[in-house]
Amino acid sequence: MLFKQKVKEKKYINPRFRAYGKARLDIAQRAKTRQDWNELWKGSTNPFPFTWGESWKHCVEYKVDDFAAEVGFFVDILGLPVNAFDPSYAMFTSPGGDFFIGIVPSPEKADSTPQDAIRLQFMVADIIATTRELERRGVIFEQQPEPCQSGSSLYIGYFRTPHGIPIDLWGHIGQEEDHNNLDLEDELEDEGVEDPQLDLSLGDDSEVEI
Repeated sequence: MLFKQKVKEKKYINPRFRAYGKARLDIAQRAKTRQDWNELWKGSTNPFPFTWGESWKHCVEYKVDDFAAEVGFFVDILGLPVNAFDPSYAMFTSPGGDFFIGIVPSPEKADSTPQDAIRLQFMVADIIATTRELERRGVIFEQQPEPCQSGSSLYIGYFRTPHGIPIDLWGHIGQEEDHNNLDLEDELEDEGVEDPQLDLSLGDDSEVEI
């Protein structure tokens, strides 16, 4: 007798959400130039729903096994200012309040956040100098800054927090910069190649056709 295992549909996925997403992905496959994006990309079906309250606007929170190590890393190694803090919660930000990161100890007999469940990413002005400074402080990079694709001036490198959460550093390196005698190729734009991170805030406010 054959038994068929039922594939459970995740309760958070509405088929309509997927349909909207597929329509957006279809545009990404069809658009080859900036003009294509301008013609194909439409505004959101619904307007932005949030009106910010006081204090912070957005925070990414994750659970850790070694709360003390994560706190020490963010405060005394990365130098992030503390926005909120008590023995079982910490929220960090930047000197200008540009972002917020929250950490909590994993509850007893509960799983902490898997190491690669999220990635924290920072775009910095001088990625090579920033990398050198972090290494001076004892940070170990799993990937030294390198072009995100062949010939690109956009570099990426990453290290991990004590819990194992990856922190990506992004940054542009121009031809005039010679931090490590890097042999940089011409900018992608000179070859007619679009930047891999396109600004998608294009088009009018009409609905996406599905």
